[in-house]
Amino acid sequence: MNATCFRCDWVGETGGAACPSCGAPLYRPTAHDPRRRAAPSPPSAMEAGRPDHEEVAHPSVGRPVTTSPGAVLLIAGAVFSLIAFLLARGGLDPDPGPVVSPSQVPQETGGRLIYTVPVGGGMARMWRWDLVTDRVARGPLIREPLALVNVHSPTYGWLGITSDLGGGEREASFLDSLDPDAATESIGRGDIVTWTRRGGTVLLVERGAASGGCKRFVDVKAVNVGRAGRDIVLQDTICGDVLTAGRTSLGYFLTILGKDGVDVVGVGYQDAGVLLEDHGVIDVSPGGQMLVTPGTEFLPEPSSDAGPDEAPLRVAGTAFRYRLFGGPPVDLLADAAPLRIERVLAYGDGGTRALVIGSQGRDGAALWEVPLGIAGSAPAIPRFIVGIHGFTAAAYATDGTAFVITDARLWHLRDHRLTALDVPEGAPRPAGPLAWIVQEPKTAL
Repeated sequence: MNATCFRCDWVGETGGAACPSCGAPLYRPTAHDPRRRAAPSPPSAMEAGRPDHEEVAHPSVGRPVTTSPGAVLLIAGAVFSLIAFLLARGGLDPDPGPVVSPSQVPQETGGRLIYTVPVGGGMARMWRWDLVTDRVARGPLIREPLALVNVHSPTYGWLGITSDLGGGEREASFLDSLDPDAATESIGRGDIVTWTRRGGTVLLVERGAASGGCKRFVDVKAVNVGRAGRDIVLQDTICGDVLTAGRTSLGYFLTILGKDGVDVVGVGYQDAGVLLEDHGVIDVSPGGQMLVTPGTEFLPEPSSDAGPDEAPLRVAGTAFRYRLFGGPPVDLLADAAPLRIERVLAYGDGGTRALVIGSQGRDGAALWEVPLGIAGSAPAIPRFIVGIHGFTAAAYATDGTAFVITDARLWHLRDHRLTALDVPEGAPRPAGPLAWIVQEPKTAL
């Protein structure tokens, strides 16, 4: 039966479950969809950083990342050579070709890439790179971020920030200016911070101390960004704990771990109840598509040594797509080894696809692009992009391309191909979360 290897691009017929070339799990597509392919090989090793300067302008240098060699493709009974096959699909180049500078990032991408560099003491300096003029300018000093989020839209230029305050507490704040002396405005704090409504609202979950066995008081607020107003989503005592929080088109939901297991539960609206039994939500897209995993994937074995007030469990595991009232969860990689998602990095195309950190089979952590839209005539299969090393972050631009940090390098992702980018000479190398905006922030939303 015809099969495809997502890791090394082997294509052929075999009765085995593993790739005869590299040993990775094989994918067997349905008869009407033989076009599924793997993606480029891992990036190069890390390079040293550069010193900080307030503003620099210099042509930058990068190099294309070549794909790993594939095997032989049989067409009409003729066997093409390995090199001819790879060249036909735009892969392994015998000549690396010219170096690539940021000015060669597609013109329609444009905009500004926002990144941070730690400066010590729990603080980080924000930098903004104008991809059209190739100039990097110093931005404000902020608390070292866990994530950067576009507020409402990349067009406005406002940025939301999630920071770790220590002791399990997190803070949500935002910036409406990227000037060096700009200060963040705090939105609120909680044990769980989730940005919803395309960055227009922040969910803050405060978990009270456990008491009376399983009882815990939970306070969930939805706070508007940049304007007055907050809604009380839940203020009640529950038997269990809250693991994740979010919003769909219907309303808010919580992943609640109770004495009998874990469920996805609707909150804050009439007739709210259990939305999905025995599952937890890894993340939810701006379009309301959930990535869920069975509770057996992340729940530990019961232990009498577990403290009642430990931080909530992180929901991660074999991922399924799930949309409310759209049927049962759907396997991301049917007929192949399942994809385990550890973390969602970024959403693109209105939330119809995502860049995630995941793994398949015995493979190590890698960057995958996952389709989240409703299945149609086109194939909807997660695509392996590259193995990751060290800190990894990503941000989509509005043209569908993306920027990725991994292996201490910055990359541009376009058509499932990574191109290495160097920041302008003298500018600091990115070492924190990324965001992409169209222009400098507007003064009002």
